Amino acid sequence: MMTMRLYRCVPCLLAVGAFLACSSHDAPPGSPASVAGNTNHSGSPASSGAAGNNGGTTSGTANAGSGGSTSAAGAAGAAAGAGGSSSVLPPFGPAPVDKPETVEVGVRNNCPFPIWIHGAGKQGVLLPDGQQLQKGESFWYDAPPEWEAARITAYADSELKDELDKVEMTFVAKDAVLNYNVTYVDWVGLPIEMISRGAGVDCKKVGCYAPEAAILSGCPDGLLEGKRCLAARSYCLSGRNDDQPYCHALDAEVDRCATTQPECAAASGSSTDNAYACDEFFGMSPKWCAAVNRGMVDDPDNKDTSAYYKKPPFNTYAKWVHDVCPGIYAFAYDDYPPNAEVSGFHACAQGKELEVTFCPAG
Repeated sequence: MMTMRLYRCVPCLLAVGAFLACSSHDAPPGSPASVAGNTNHSGSPASSGAAGNNGGTTSGTANAGSGGSTSAAGAAGAAAGAGGSSSVLPPFGPAPVDKPETVEVGVRNNCPFPIWIHGAGKQGVLLPDGQQLQKGESFWYDAPPEWEAARITAYADSELKDELDKVEMTFVAKDAVLNYNVTYVDWVGLPIEMISRGAGVDCKKVGCYAPEAAILSGCPDGLLEGKRCLAARSYCLSGRNDDQPYCHALDAEVDRCATTQPECAAASGSSTDNAYACDEFFGMSPKWCAAVNRGMVDDPDNKDTSAYYKKPPFNTYAKWVHDVCPGIYAFAYDDYPPNAEVSGFHACAQGKELEVTFCPAG
């Protein structure tokens, strides 16, 4: 039977190719009207109702005859033949079915509780929306080859109201480039791993391998809110903490940047909030936003990461993130300078698949 896939597109909302370690302000609409179609095993076309999928949910040992995914309970020995992942779990791909006209995106739950998955970008929503994954289960989706400003989010409830954490990606059909990153720009909620498959030199994994039970340990004072450690920018832009010392911790450093560094002169009058959020002057200057957050005003272009966060004041949330989850975005311009490789952003050319694991270390 012929296999069909359905994509319903929405009007352009964002510039083509736009991809940033964006905050919640930059996210695509939460419930776009489009759907990124998936196809079930029978080959019948997916619909906006009970959509099919690529391989379905798996747990336990994969079906060797189908090329299916391996769940958290699968054999750990597979890691040695899959590029040597540093996570506790081996990769669980490839997808059960190779579909060249789509990008196969696998999502796995290794957290000690169920999660519900919502994946959305400019060109559509992954189906079935709100898929539940128990611990050890994985699910493969068919994503469109052009998928801008997309996020895959884990929720704690079937109504998709209690957001736990997310990953970001933009797929570019030309040259089949998969741009992706884990970001803790808004908060830290769950450790996450991403693994891509393709032919490019930057098809690398990125992840946070702290155990879920310990991920919030050491969250800076005042930033812990429920099951999240709020980012400095989120805490200070909430409107509830304007008078808190934390939201003025970098005021003197911002002033020092403006008065001692000619390139930073336009930061005069800016505040700690602006530095945490990389907006106003700092929104136009990745170098100085990164320098003020890291305590590197006197040496802003230094790519030696061991020198960061040594001279207070600095963004204590960002330091904590890099201590717990090295190589992950903790503020918007955490990718400066590019050769410091501290952001976890990757661009996989000729990309075929992307795997996302929530709580890779359990």
